[in-house]
Amino acid sequence: MNKSLFFLHKLITTLAFCVILVGFTTPKSIAESKTEQRRAACVLIDFDGRVRSTGRCNVNVVTSNSGVKFDIEWDGSTSTQFSLNKFPTDGTYRINTNNGNATMQVEKQGTVFIFRSDRGFRGRIIFP
Repeated sequence: MNKSLFFLHKLITTLAFCVILVGFTTPKSIAESKTEQRRAACVLIDFDGRVRSTGRCNVNVVTSNSGVKFDIEWDGSTSTQFSLNKFPTDGTYRINTNNGNATMQVEKQGTVFIFRSDRGFRGRIIFP
């Protein structure tokens, strides 16, 4: 009985050591998301055609295993959030926002993002 307990203890200790070793050697980029704050030149136009915000804006880009999340703060009171499966290449994307209640079209051309919502808002972000 003592011999079997000794081997069981040794097996549990070896497995625990392996789990700890794997935890330390796992690349951090797989387990954690990366947040990048960027400044950009921005223009936001209301549904009635009035310029709501122009100038510099803050853009938070969070990259994780599940994709890329953009959080754009146009001015102190207006922000836009959307997510994609991966960082977009040049092209046009249709995105559901606001828990699926609104649709937005995002067009990427180089460092320029152009937004058009189904509610009439339009925006443009130019990264330096």
